[in-house]
Amino acid sequence: MKKMKTIYLSKGGIIVDTTAGAIQLGSPPETIKDSLAMNRAVPEIYIAPKSLFSNKKMLSLMDIEFPCNYNFFIMKKKTTIVCTEKQKKIIYSILEESIIGPEQINIDLEYYDGRNNPALPDMKKEMMYFRTNEENNETFKIENIVDFRTFNSINTVTINGVDIKLNNDDSTIEIIDQNQKVSLPWDINYQESDIGNRIYSDIFIPPSFGITTLGSSHGFDPKGKTSGFIFWINGVGVMVDPPVDSALWLMEQNVTPKMVNSVILTHCHSDHDSGVMQKILQEGRITLYTTPTIFSSFIKKISLLAELSVIDIIELIDFIPIMIAKPININGAMVTFSYRLHSIPTIGFEISFKNRTVVYTSDHLNDIDFFNKLLKKGILSQGRYDELAGFDWNKNIIIHEAGVPPLHTPMETLLKLPYENKRNIYLVHTDKSKIPDDSGLKISPTGLANTMIIDSTPTIHGESIEILNLITHIDIFEDTPLKKGGEILSVIKYVKFKSGDCLVKEGDINKRFFIIIAGKARVIENETDKAFISSGSYFGESSIIQNAPALNTIIAVTDIVSIVIDSDDFLALISNMNIYEKLQKLCHNRKIGSWETINNNKYFNELTINQKNNLEIILEEYNVEENEVIENYSNSMDYAYLWGDGIGLLTDENGNTIKEINKGNFIGNPENLISNRDHKIGIVAKTNSKLFRIPWQSMIKFFQQNPKLLLEMRNNGDY
Repeated sequence: MKKMKTIYLSKGGIIVDTTAGAIQLGSPPETIKDSLAMNRAVPEIYIAPKSLFSNKKMLSLMDIEFPCNYNFFIMKKKTTIVCTEKQKKIIYSILEESIIGPEQINIDLEYYDGRNNPALPDMKKEMMYFRTNEENNETFKIENIVDFRTFNSINTVTINGVDIKLNNDDSTIEIIDQNQKVSLPWDINYQESDIGNRIYSDIFIPPSFGITTLGSSHGFDPKGKTSGFIFWINGVGVMVDPPVDSALWLMEQNVTPKMVNSVILTHCHSDHDSGVMQKILQEGRITLYTTPTIFSSFIKKISLLAELSVIDIIELIDFIPIMIAKPININGAMVTFSYRLHSIPTIGFEISFKNRTVVYTSDHLNDIDFFNKLLKKGILSQGRYDELAGFDWNKNIIIHEAGVPPLHTPMETLLKLPYENKRNIYLVHTDKSKIPDDSGLKISPTGLANTMIIDSTPTIHGESIEILNLITHIDIFEDTPLKKGGEILSVIKYVKFKSGDCLVKEGDINKRFFIIIAGKARVIENETDKAFISSGSYFGESSIIQNAPALNTIIAVTDIVSIVIDSDDFLALISNMNIYEKLQKLCHNRKIGSWETINNNKYFNELTINQKNNLEIILEEYNVEENEVIENYSNSMDYAYLWGDGIGLLTDENGNTIKEINKGNFIGNPENLISNRDHKIGIVAKTNSKLFRIPWQSMIKFFQQNPKLLLEMRNNGDY
């Protein structure tokens, strides 16, 4: 036999070619596209890795839905999953939620008039229809799609003469085929990627109203990005069904997390929900808009994958439940949601803003012949039929799906539309090869450079709203009184800089406060790069408040558009506001080494510069002498601690040393903070030491505002 070939896939996962066929370890999102891009058959055998979820990338490592769908619906074959008994239960439940749909559905609670609404769908009937084979009237189950093979008493699974062996001692998987053996790490993770680390020279200024298509294709297209969008409203982004790594891709395109403050989740198929946690946990808190039904499915899938409780997941998200057909204000636009026709609960929406209307169908079988068929079968009520059949094609822009029937809208349906309708339609969930030439239909253009800017009626307050949106999303300005709005608008100036320009020079007396609207700059101290700053970052405050020379040089890496406030105006603006005290504290803590101490902590070091600034603001200087007891064993602590200079000791109930504390060590596990548990440790200074303490409530608030940090530090074993 040929030597077994091992292939490390670009999207994650490892394929080993055997006499039983290709066997793949792990199945990260979109890994099916790797096989299709290489013109290889999609593997039918998958091994679940040790961890099903990567905390490193906040993505699934066993996103098996699309390989299962491909093998079952297209190749008419089952997928074999090799795993532990515990993993089987988790994967089965996730597949059931994604492919079959939620077991409990109470969507009448999501309609303003509940069961009296004539358009209320019988969601169970609709879902069951899509699961039923019309030829034999049989309904498929997960067992028809997947064959689970769990490790036996000697941790081995044999498939067609090939042994797959789990070695718990060294956490490896051995694949043994005749006289050949391949050993792989069971505990796989994502390979290092340069996504998010590159610097692009172009800058992006969000439009007042517009659409950026992140991807317009589908989950089986190896050449195209899976569909996902940003709707820009008053200069602030709402991301719809974030594709995998889209949040990182946006960062390297100089679109920072603060520019996109919310997410709409339309449904829980993996080509739509795989990147949601990645965006939610990127920086700060994100608002998630969807229905309670869809939210419950999403929470169930993530809690199973990440092995966190439902409560743990809910704590990470600001969830806004939407009501069907009842408009909701999102960033100043009115958005109306409706349930589409799909195999699991799925919403689409209509956005109305400044006399313009945009519709996104989401995944939807929008075909009148099909509606007629379902009405005759009794699957659609007359009211539900009227709603679906009454789809209004006369909108300014329609982002319409054109996937593969029977779950999606047939291309023939769209080709029949009159030209005046086609000219406003942009297709997604398809690729160019599916669109006939001269059909009048077009793919939604992808990328920031192709952002659709929607002409809308300007309002006298439009620019003011965008400026205040930007400023009030900066943490130090979050509590700005409404009466200060006019003053802010009266003192700001727009200033543009070219790449390479020096905005602030170390040692000079700086007379301006800066907020970056778009672009990226380098922070240099003592001729050494210290950090990069970008949209939403501010600087210049320390020099103004202390009337002292600037400590850093700021050089534009790209062209920059900024808001600038002269020093006298800035001081007048922040007088009698808590911003002044915050910034004074920030300056003081910087002088005594807060920045260096934070960067000595492995978790805090990964924070963005804005997050580090916010942490520095809540630090309190705390100096102790040798042998001083900082906390007694078994007391509930009123502070978390970040150790600076000197050495400390963690002690047990008998005063014995548990571990030594050094610069950057943090004592204040969020699990203990939030549950108000006794810490069961003592803290003693071994030497004269300088440290920082943070009041409990301030630390809890910081964790809640930065959910990724909360998740990373919650169960890390530190104190």
